[in-house]
Amino acid sequence: MKIVPLNLADRGYRIYIENGLLTKVGSLLHPWRSATRLVVISSRRILDLHGEALQRSLTEAELPHEVLEIPDGERFKTLSTLESIYKRLAGLGVNRRTPVVALGGGVVGDVAGFAAASYLRGLPCIQVPTTLVAQIDSAIGGKTGVNLSKGKNLVGAFYQPRAVLVDPELLLTLPRRELDSGLFEAIKYGVIADRKLYDQVVRQHRSYPGRDRAGLAGMIVRCVEIKAAVVSGDERESQARMVLNFGHTLGHAIEAATRYRRFTHGQAIGHGMILATRIALQLDKIDPTEAETIQSDLRRLSPLPPLGNLTWKSIHHHMRSDKKFTDHRLRFVLPRRIGEVEIVEDTPLEVVEAVVREYLRQSRRDRISHQGA
Repeated sequence: MKIVPLNLADRGYRIYIENGLLTKVGSLLHPWRSATRLVVISSRRILDLHGEALQRSLTEAELPHEVLEIPDGERFKTLSTLESIYKRLAGLGVNRRTPVVALGGGVVGDVAGFAAASYLRGLPCIQVPTTLVAQIDSAIGGKTGVNLSKGKNLVGAFYQPRAVLVDPELLLTLPRRELDSGLFEAIKYGVIADRKLYDQVVRQHRSYPGRDRAGLAGMIVRCVEIKAAVVSGDERESQARMVLNFGHTLGHAIEAATRYRRFTHGQAIGHGMILATRIALQLDKIDPTEAETIQSDLRRLSPLPPLGNLTWKSIHHHMRSDKKFTDHRLRFVLPRRIGEVEIVEDTPLEVVEAVVREYLRQSRRDRISHQGA
């Protein structure tokens, strides 16, 4: 078992990573045996796949528990889903010592984490992520929240879990599209911090998850180490943690503009990373050869769905609602080279607009060419 500490002044915790870890969740949650019960929050699809193994582990550890089912998918990451959790927690009569176990991907983790953060002003939360995006990114660092029609994660809180339990073998049940979604986040870590990790993801991604389980686990560990180090130095995203947003400024806008229905999170971030790289090129922040390497590797990682009928107007509208657009200053994380990025506080809007408009035109040309073929 690999244990990665996330060190904070008064709320540090550990991220446990091991193949087959789901069967040991009960023993790892032994400190909560004094609680009357635990509450597992998950979705029907995840419970069908992994619920029995988790509940067996909890039962064997003599941990009484209740299971709350919520709908999965980004379009259900809403205040109404959150309210339904509150009502059921109230019906169960939980108290401030009742732990919440979030079993699922990024949506389940974000919603259950925010419910734990806000109900009774805070319940203990344990994250058990089941997707690659969640295992290397969203379950770690304490960002919780829900979306509004105006934008992604506009309502939320920084609320650190008590532990994160990562079982890479859970990824064996993921559809390829969902695994690839997580690989875009993995390559993000390579661009911002680690050329060796970047090369590993580009070279070996087709062997994940089944043919190279050890390599997949090692890749997850390295991504977690990078995120833990960044969050430990800047818990609330005052400056240094912003590097984790590479590709997210426009990626989030693309998600919101398509009402979270067309792209997975990773696919939207894939488009966002290509756009950020093109903006860096326009601003002479990156060598053209390096920029082309990043873009071509992202395209080879997994096919990115075309942007379709999206317009600059719709993307710009949602980009302005993003949390990174503050005081009328447009902040972008731009690559300097693979392994290093720069936070640019006042990115010229005219450059962003020109890059996005050209990318949309290219996407339409590619779609027409593909249809003609």
